[in-house]
Amino acid sequence: MKNSLLRMMMLTLLIGGTVMANAQQDTTAQVAQEKPSKERKFHISDYLSIGGFVTGQYEYVHQDIGTDEYDESSTFQIRQARVDLKGNITPWLEFRLQADFANTPRLLDGFVRMKICRYVNVQVGQFKSPLTIENPYSPLNLEFASNAQVITALAGYKDVSGVSSFSGGREIGLQLYGTLAQYEWLDEHYPILEYKVGVFGGTGINVKKDNMAKDIAGSIAVHPLVRQLSPMGWDLTLLGSAYWGRYAMGNGSDGLRLRCSGGIEYTANHLTIRGEYVWGETDILDNDGDEDYIYRLTTHGAYLVAGYWFNFGWGSKSNVRQKLRPVLRCDFYQRDIEDFGSASIHYGAGIDWWPERHLQVRLHYTLRQALESGRIGHAVTTEVAVKF
Repeated sequence: MKNSLLRMMMLTLLIGGTVMANAQQDTTAQVAQEKPSKERKFHISDYLSIGGFVTGQYEYVHQDIGTDEYDESSTFQIRQARVDLKGNITPWLEFRLQADFANTPRLLDGFVRMKICRYVNVQVGQFKSPLTIENPYSPLNLEFASNAQVITALAGYKDVSGVSSFSGGREIGLQLYGTLAQYEWLDEHYPILEYKVGVFGGTGINVKKDNMAKDIAGSIAVHPLVRQLSPMGWDLTLLGSAYWGRYAMGNGSDGLRLRCSGGIEYTANHLTIRGEYVWGETDILDNDGDEDYIYRLTTHGAYLVAGYWFNFGWGSKSNVRQKLRPVLRCDFYQRDIEDFGSASIHYGAGIDWWPERHLQVRLHYTLRQALESGRIGHAVTTEVAVKF
C-alpha cells in the first residue's frame, strides 16, 4: 500500500513538473515573441522607406525651319537623379520628401498628410497640383519620356506665363481630398467619386508667393467601372479639373492664369488608353515700342495615348520576369487659339521595356509637324533608368 502511494506521489510530481516546464517554455517563447515586437516598434524601418531612381537620356532632334535649312541637336544628359523618403509617423499621419539632384539640386515633394476619414483628408506642403489626369504620373510610369505638349504648357512644367517653369506640375499649398462615394463588396472598398481641392501659392516649387493673391485648384474623378467588379475586367476613370490664379507679371500688376481640363482613362488587363483636352487663358505682358500692354492668350490642346503590357520571363524556367510595352501617342497643341501658325501635332511611337523590376529601357520616336507651314521635325529619344 505504501509502495503504491509512493508511486502515485512520484507520478503526480513528475506530471506536474512536466506541465510547469512546458508552461514555462510557452511563457518564455511568448515573451521572446513579444519582445522583438516591442523593439520593432522603435525601429526606423517601420516608419521610413527610402527609394529613388536615376535616368540617363540621349536625344537627337532634326527640325526643318525653311527651304533647305534645319536645326539639329544631339545631347546626352542625366535627366533625373531622385531620392525619395516616405514615412508613417502614426497610422493617420504620413510624410514624403523627394529631391532631384540632376542639374541643380532641388526639393520636389515635401508634404505631410493627415488621414482623418475617407471623406476629408488634409495634405500640406509642396506636391503635385490636382490638374489633369497625366500630371500626377511618375516619370517612370508615363508612357513617353516627356509629357504631352499641352500638359507641359498649362500644367506647371513649362508654363506659357513663364511662372512654375520646371516645377514638375507642383505647387506649395494646402489641399483637402477624399472619397465621397464608394462600392463595398466582400469587405473591400472601391471609390466611385473622389475629389481634391486646394489653395496654392501659384509660383511653382521652392518659391515664395510674390503677390497677395492665392491660387485655387481642384478635380473631380468618377469611376463608373472598377476592375474588381467589372465582368470584363475594365477600369474606367472620368476626371475634370480646374485651376484659377493670378501671378505677378513684372510691371506691378497681376495677370490671370485659368486652366480647365477634361479627360478619360480606360484600362483593361494589360491595356491602357488615355485621352484629355486642356484649355487655358493667360494674361501676357508685352512691350510695343514705348509702353507695355497686356493681352489675353487662349491656349488649348489634346492628346490620345495607348499602351499594352506584355509580361514574360527570360526562359521557361526563369524566375526573372520582364515587361514590354509598345506605346503610341497623338498630341495636338495650339499656343494661341487665334493664330493657326502656333498649332502643331506630334505623332509618337515607342517601346517601354523593364528587363527586371529595377531597370527600365525606353526608345521613342516622334514626328513633329507644324500645321500651317507643314514643316516636319524628327526626334529620337532613348532612356535608361535604374530604380532602387
